[in-house]
Amino acid sequence: YAAILNNALQSPQYSITSLNELLQSLNLHAEQQVSLFLDGHDKIASSGLIPERRAFAETQDKNTNMVMRGFIALDSLLSVNFNLPTFPGAENILNSSLPRIGETYDGLNIAAWSAPDGGLILSADIQLKKTATGQSATLQLVRRDMGIEKSFSSTRLDVFRFAVISLLLTMSFSLYLSGVIGHTLRNLAMAAEAFRLNKGRNIEIPDLSARQDEIGELSHAMREMADALRKRLMSIEQFAADVAHELKNPITSMKSAVENLPKFKNDDDKEKLLQIIQHDLKRMDRLISDISQASRLDSELSRDILEPFDIRNVLNPLIDSKLDFMMRANGQPAQINNIARMGFDKPVLVMGQSGRLAQVFDNLISNALSFSSDGQMITVSLESNNDFSQITVDDNGVGIPESRLDKIFDRFYSERPMSEGFGMHSGLGLSIAKQIVESHGGTIQAENRRDDEEKIIGARFVVRLKVPVL
Repeated sequence: YAAILNNALQSPQYSITSLNELLQSLNLHAEQQVSLFLDGHDKIASSGLIPERRAFAETQDKNTNMVMRGFIALDSLLSVNFNLPTFPGAENILNSSLPRIGETYDGLNIAAWSAPDGGLILSADIQLKKTATGQSATLQLVRRDMGIEKSFSSTRLDVFRFAVISLLLTMSFSLYLSGVIGHTLRNLAMAAEAFRLNKGRNIEIPDLSARQDEIGELSHAMREMADALRKRLMSIEQFAADVAHELKNPITSMKSAVENLPKFKNDDDKEKLLQIIQHDLKRMDRLISDISQASRLDSELSRDILEPFDIRNVLNPLIDSKLDFMMRANGQPAQINNIARMGFDKPVLVMGQSGRLAQVFDNLISNALSFSSDGQMITVSLESNNDFSQITVDDNGVGIPESRLDKIFDRFYSERPMSEGFGMHSGLGLSIAKQIVESHGGTIQAENRRDDEEKIIGARFVVRLKVPVL
């Protein structure tokens, strides 16, 4: 442009008409305006127009309705607005005092502007050679590249679409989570609250164990917890009923003795009644002591720390103490000939609390002694493998009635030898022993020993305990 116009301006025959025609022939771009200025401010020739956004033009029309204005506002939102100095008009660009964003290269001034409608306008001006009449001339090109704006607008529209799609996906996912997770957790919470208020009666935790996720695991854990709590509550209620029943018997006996005491005139009869009262008081004292121990056992066992130790260190002192003398019910000492020990030649390690397990085996050995006649031998055997250690206590007594084998560990159940007086035991010993063994992760069972002819020749108690992992 500059070279052609320089040649034209040097000709003395140039005219404004010829310059306009020349610019018309040179300006081949529909979105730009080419202008020629003399002395920096007089426009003598121009070609082309600077386009503007259609929506912007319609906003200037007062007759545009509200619906169209809404579409125009949306178009403006999606269109790109450049944060540049506002375009002052082609005639005012040459004013050097205007703020501009641009650079100068070998006399070529390039600048960028923000169009009144927010678009991008690029301008360039260059000084030409002086005309034949000696005037200075400036060539100016102002271009509005709508392609750049459309590219920016398309990118913004893509970002807007992505934002809308992300929002919809987020909302959908939130609704899904609310329905699949939130609603399910709310049902579990409501069931847990109902379980608490009704103390577990007729309340079922929803079974979601079929779900292969954390909620399924939570449901399974809550159901197991609810079953454990329900069993605990039933056990407490049954324990309370059993306690009331067991205490009622000696109380009733004492009440009868006290009521009849004034009626007897004979001193011997009164002495017998007093002995009955004293016996019942001792029986109640034993019951209350054993009941107190049984009621505290769960909480105490949960605090016990299990450690590896050799079970022989518990059994040997117990057996040695039993070998001295055992006091029978009649108060006469009876010599026990022997307690056989089998498998005591090598260490037998178990994982547990030695004091608690001593209580278990003291009860089992004492029971075996009480059911054995004088001079009869009992046997304590030890076996061990990689999984568990087994302790067996055998006696040569009358055995356990077959119909009672499944009840032998029930609370307050008592099957005592005839040589012992009534009420000498509370019936909690084996129940406590089972509770202690199971708290150690072990098992205890009772069975009858039989000879080759299947005749009962004694009872056997078998305790299995975990071995420590070394």
